[in-house]
Amino acid sequence: MEDRERAAGVLTRLRAMGVGIAIDDYGTGYSSLAYLAELPVTELKLDRAFVGSLTESPRNAAIVTSTLQLAHALGLVLVAEGVEDQATLDALAVLGCDLVQGYHLTRPLPATELERWLDARAPAAPARSA
Repeated sequence: MEDRERAAGVLTRLRAMGVGIAIDDYGTGYSSLAYLAELPVTELKLDRAFVGSLTESPRNAAIVTSTLQLAHALGLVLVAEGVEDQATLDALAVLGCDLVQGYHLTRPLPATELERWLDARAPAAPARSA
């Protein structure tokens, strides 16, 4: 990101080819609100530092909730990183989080084991219309 103009150009060309662009570990390190305005991203991956204590910390719950609302207002998908227990998964579902990842679902798997894990999972229930 040293050359933001070049990075934005490359990412714009990738988006034009249909490639999704994610900002990983959003809310920490070098991630910035400026990236949301400047780059053609499609999803935010909210860092586990906020998600992991969602159910115990009102401040982190507020950060997760407001980041989810911001992502949706910008037409982005929010991925919550660091889902380590059912309570956190349930809280994210209530908030309307799009996607989750974490050890509660599975530890990182090699591709062959991932295929078996996916095959063993029950299909998702169809969405209900309002």
